[in-house]
Amino acid sequence: MSYFKSFNPTLYKFGNESSLSLATNLTQYSDLVDLIKVNDTMLNDFIIPRNERPDQTSFRIYGNTDFYWTFYLTNDHIRERGWPLTLNEVRSAAVERYPHRMVTMKLKQPDVVDYYDDDNKPIYRTKLIGTSPDNFEVGRVVEGSISGTKGVIIKRDLSLGTFVIDTINVVTRSQVSNESVTPNSNGIIELERVDLAEAETFTDPLLWALSKDGETLNVRINIDDFGRKVVISGIAFDPTSTYTLSYFVNTKNLTDGTFTAGEEISYPNPAGGQTSGIVHTETDQYNGTHHYQDASGNWVDVNPLTQAVPSGAIEITLLENLEQENEALRKVKVLKKNVIKSVANDFNKVMNEV
Repeated sequence: MSYFKSFNPTLYKFGNESSLSLATNLTQYSDLVDLIKVNDTMLNDFIIPRNERPDQTSFRIYGNTDFYWTFYLTNDHIRERGWPLTLNEVRSAAVERYPHRMVTMKLKQPDVVDYYDDDNKPIYRTKLIGTSPDNFEVGRVVEGSISGTKGVIIKRDLSLGTFVIDTINVVTRSQVSNESVTPNSNGIIELERVDLAEAETFTDPLLWALSKDGETLNVRINIDDFGRKVVISGIAFDPTSTYTLSYFVNTKNLTDGTFTAGEEISYPNPAGGQTSGIVHTETDQYNGTHHYQDASGNWVDVNPLTQAVPSGAIEITLLENLEQENEALRKVKVLKKNVIKSVANDFNKVMNEV
């Protein structure tokens, strides 16, 4: 018995089609099961077995695969969030949802020398990471002093001292100035990026400048779709002249995309210096901290200034939190076996009459 079997047809126009088509009216609704699910005499508590599909659970309870749809109507959390995933699916979902790096820093750190006094004595200041002037705000491109890894801060949680850093999609733009080039006799220059990692690509051709003996030329610049090759044409060729080219290149991360515990990560600040902090821990984002809890499951706070964790507190990672949420989906209410057929028949009758 298909769930939509008793739904009435309706005329519907799909997309940009000019004519109407006959389709199932998905907007039909009956509150019959809503009225039933507040009556515990018709329901049983049930734990959905791990790695089991709705039709398999229906067969397990009722000896028939047709009643899978009743689980969604009697359980709001299943209808809203979906059927529990398998353990492998939870891990895959975590890796897909949290693909970046998570860096933890002690928010209160001794800084490098701020300045020297009149007696040449170094004056240190205490910097509070995440607040002015050492903001480490979202959107900053930071670089590891040891690993050389670059990344964009995409999220931060100052209550935990954690920073989510995208090292996959980060791109830094740099300018190559006054590189010596030689056009061929047809007035054409061809350039190609040949780095093995294919991390570098040409960009911003409108900002390029080709000079002949110090005078800027008006030329045509064409970059291929992959940004790896460029053709500059329309050059006034003179074998005795000197040609120089200034152009821009985008560079992806040249490292494995990870940082190193204990290294500095920093970015240029408006004052012309470097704003930096020391990496306390570093991990895959999905293995990073979601929260801490005590033995009873109550959330507890850590001290983000020092990364001091209360005694007995347990770290719950993003992956573990997803696993806990998925586990909660397994606790459901199901219609009792002796009423399932009558409820299903009444539901279909009502839907036919809507």
